Amino acid sequence: MPSSVDRREFLRAAAMCASVPLACAGSLAHKAPIHTVQRGDTLTAIGRRHGLSVRQLKLWNGLSSDLILIGQKLLLKPTYKNLPLAAITRPKVDIRKWRHLIIHHSATPNGSARIFDGFHRQKGMENGLAYHFVIGNGTNSPDGAVEVGNRWTSQLNGGHVSSETFNANSIGICLVGNFERQNPTRRQVASLVELADYLKNRMLHQRPKFMLHRELEQTLCPGRNFPAKHLHQLFG
Repeated sequence: MPSSVDRREFLRAAAMCASVPLACAGSLAHKAPIHTVQRGDTLTAIGRRHGLSVRQLKLWNGLSSDLILIGQKLLLKPTYKNLPLAAITRPKVDIRKWRHLIIHHSATPNGSARIFDGFHRQKGMENGLAYHFVIGNGTNSPDGAVEVGNRWTSQLNGGHVSSETFNANSIGICLVGNFERQNPTRRQVASLVELADYLKNRMLHQRPKFMLHRELEQTLCPGRNFPAKHLHQLFG
């Protein structure tokens, strides 16, 4: 959310916002094959054995380094257990439309898709919630919950950046929280990794470029405490 948002105005909007249908996180977990790490195993060797890349193994197992331990169990396929897959896959998606995934923080300590939707409507945005997805932090929606907004279910342009060109071809994902002051929760990061992986690599054939809001415009968003290096290692 832009840093210029008046916090008092936001809180008033949060209290007044009307009920809007938004798909919340439900879990459609899938069983995945597992490799148990043996003496002498490396991610490279495990990947070669199973036809996977080191990046995939890191992505699906929440690894930030190449370090693995004997007895550790590694997923060999993603489970997407944090994602409401039915809501994400329901719309008919034109894969040619979406060229970027742009990551934001809300710059507020609390919030949810419903609250932001009400606030954005009060600000004059006829399609409400500016983002396609919101990831909760445990305040007004469960920690790590992926909420699917109307702009995704109806395949509408975003309203999350100032450039209309980028709004037309970019999926906006907002994590609730002010990451100038705090870190995103572990569950938020895990859900973001799953969501970005599913959208980029499963649905959209690796087309979208992974970006932070500040890499496009003059802003601090998504904050200095956002794990930018780790996410770029996973998604480029």
